Amino acid sequence: MNSIDQVSMFQAEPDSVVYARTSVRGMSVHLGEHTSPLPTRNRLMPRHTTMPPRTQPTPFGDTIISSRWSHDRYYFVASGPLAAIHWMFPSLHNTPERHGVHYRHSFQPGPTPVTVERELRRICSEWQMRWHERRLVDEENTAAVPGEADVPATLRTIGELFDHLYAERKTRIARSTHSRECYRLALWRDTLGNEVCLTSLTPAIITTALERIAAKTSPGTANSALGVLKTYLNWAGNVGLLPFSQHKTVRPLRDHRASRHHRDWWTIEEITNALAVAAQDLHQPSATLLVACGCYLGLRVEENIMLRWQDFSLDALDQRSGQPRPVCHITPHDDWQPKNGEARDIPVSAQLLAILKMHRRTTGYLLMPEPSRPGRPRGGTGWIYRYDPRALWTRVMKAVTVAGGKPITMYGMRHSFASNLLIHNVSDVKVSRWMGHADTRMIHRHYGHLLSYDGDIDALAGLGKPQAKGEPTGVAFAT
Repeated sequence: MNSIDQVSMFQAEPDSVVYARTSVRGMSVHLGEHTSPLPTRNRLMPRHTTMPPRTQPTPFGDTIISSRWSHDRYYFVASGPLAAIHWMFPSLHNTPERHGVHYRHSFQPGPTPVTVERELRRICSEWQMRWHERRLVDEENTAAVPGEADVPATLRTIGELFDHLYAERKTRIARSTHSRECYRLALWRDTLGNEVCLTSLTPAIITTALERIAAKTSPGTANSALGVLKTYLNWAGNVGLLPFSQHKTVRPLRDHRASRHHRDWWTIEEITNALAVAAQDLHQPSATLLVACGCYLGLRVEENIMLRWQDFSLDALDQRSGQPRPVCHITPHDDWQPKNGEARDIPVSAQLLAILKMHRRTTGYLLMPEPSRPGRPRGGTGWIYRYDPRALWTRVMKAVTVAGGKPITMYGMRHSFASNLLIHNVSDVKVSRWMGHADTRMIHRHYGHLLSYDGDIDALAGLGKPQAKGEPTGVAFAT
């Protein structure tokens, strides 16, 4: 065993730090925070990432869609008001499990087991799309229509419509829902005004106002406000206040490609500053390794979470020259696989190599949970890591902002990797291969502005100059 391995053995955080309990030959043993690891448990447990929670609006309040791992597959968990759960699952006959002030219901994503979080997120989007379409139909066709006496005779302007119907709906929807609805109504009040007559609202007027809202906020916010406006105008049509339904022809706005794919990224100097800030965080070495591997390897967030020490060949040498050639191997393991399902190798830069050797361990995940956040048991088969670095990343970004830096998203580190390499004239073929793309199309789509200029174009500068007698032109013309 070399000196590096000996040092790493004593500096390594024991696996028992993230376990609350473990079992040895059928006997349950409680481990403290600083207990030494037991020899029979000195092995790497599989890690499964968790889908970020999603909010699903319903007519009876918002629900939260999250995920859980059980035995060998993912399950969805819907948590919210009882009426909202029954609306989402009409065929559910049993009472859902009580969870605090709400209820929750676990269900399988589909007919076949799902073991990859990426596939889980895609299926969740399909579920949410169906729920969204159903909610729009319910609001349009089955909205409560009050009697003639409940509709004020003076209800003629859009401001009067908003005031009247909002006061009625406020008692029937969740608090979080009506606060967002109030904000979206305020956008229309500021853009259209309260005195606009309902019968004068044409699709052209609504579309113009929608574009103005998008300019002030974002296309996504404007489209959400359009949905609220249509709900109110549908109600007005149902009670006879609108003789026509032209507002239904107004289509949502499309996000511009540039704004939809724009993400902030760090320059080399900003990466250095961010690493210095991350090194001050109390959760080490995870804070430093999260930033270093994201910026110097260009990993996807999920790949960064699943990265293990045994995926590195830090002592590899070139067979001909004997020079160091450290490499990171992104390979499938423990029912997890990269986005395209294929393994790839990424060379380790000198900056990253120095950081990795400083915190080197023989096995285990690079990003470790904080000691105060132990794992959870799953079916008695051991402990499954469910590590989520969002809290750590948020803390580091707040420190970066305080230090005068620019906060970015975790995915922005991948953009920093690609942008800095392309700016320094690294081949787009190499960059796409290291990032795990099948070809260079994604590179040219997202980073084409960094590749659009080539200094070789200056060779054209001499074409128009008269050549001296006997001087070769350097340009051959076909005859």
